[in-house]
Amino acid sequence: MQQNTVDKIVKVINQSIQNNDIYGASYSLIEKNENLRTYVGYQGEDNDHIPISSGMMYDLASVSKVIGTTTRIFQLLANRQLSLDSEVGEYLSDISYPKIKIKSLLLHESGLQSDFDNVHSMAKEELIKKVKSAPLIYTPESKTVYSDLNYILLGWIIENIDQIPLNEDLKSHIFQPLDMNNTTYSPNSIPSSQFIPTEYQKDRGGIIRGKVHDYKAYLLDGISGHAGLFSTLNDLSQFAQVFLNGGKYKGIQVFPKIMYTLLKNKKYRHNDRTLGWELWDSNKNMLWHSGFTGTSIALNLDSHEAFICLTNRIYPTRKKTGWIQERRESLSYFFNQKEEIKK
Repeated sequence: MQQNTVDKIVKVINQSIQNNDIYGASYSLIEKNENLRTYVGYQGEDNDHIPISSGMMYDLASVSKVIGTTTRIFQLLANRQLSLDSEVGEYLSDISYPKIKIKSLLLHESGLQSDFDNVHSMAKEELIKKVKSAPLIYTPESKTVYSDLNYILLGWIIENIDQIPLNEDLKSHIFQPLDMNNTTYSPNSIPSSQFIPTEYQKDRGGIIRGKVHDYKAYLLDGISGHAGLFSTLNDLSQFAQVFLNGGKYKGIQVFPKIMYTLLKNKKYRHNDRTLGWELWDSNKNMLWHSGFTGTSIALNLDSHEAFICLTNRIYPTRKKTGWIQERRESLSYFFNQKEEIKK
């Protein structure tokens, strides 16, 4: 990675901290055999004025979708335990849309709405019922509507196939084989100071620290296909490095070869998305995904480089939105081109 690129990214992050758009960041710039990790700033203010350091755990929010759920789906595809054309109804009962295909969930083309308006007034069983009975608001595969519901369903499908809870499933098939020992749902027995705090929410007792921020995941006991994972910069760097190096680690093909083939297949590139991932440029192999809490991972499969940036940009409130644009600026430097935005 050119030093000029590194300097530009570092400048954006440091300026964001100076602007008080974020309090700090943990980030890494990765090449095939190199990994530059940096920790800068603080967790927050007042009692949260704790310097950020190695090993601190972030609520990944929607980055959980690609680190866990998407990766496991690719493994199941490689093992022929499902196909992209498999239908939801083959794995889940009491679903009002049994004909939706796995690929439509991965591509966010299922026909399902993006979210529910009143999730904060729901109980767990009501949420589950609403996901299963949600109406289709557009014809599947006719357009793209990013939806957490797609990934809640994928998490349930994984559990149905493997017949074990999702947290145990992902640990067994992804995190343990990759030595990602600090990546988990609902972490316990970890000092609270090791968690990067997220948002202040009065109804949840103040600043959220060490508990999942996403309310749907919170209702689902912290474990869901769309959100809920906690991880560290070291673990995500390990994920990215093995991803870039062909997917094999300690003799195990953790990322199946078919994953790379499918991710590069133009047949599955729609509206700046591919299977599970966003595309920075639909004509290049530039993958990325972000999380609401302020997390992001970017992979350039052509140059074999990665950029991971973890922040808590919603601390103490989601009204702080400056980092959203600054993150895109840093990604444009990493990918060495402005984002391709289709109108």
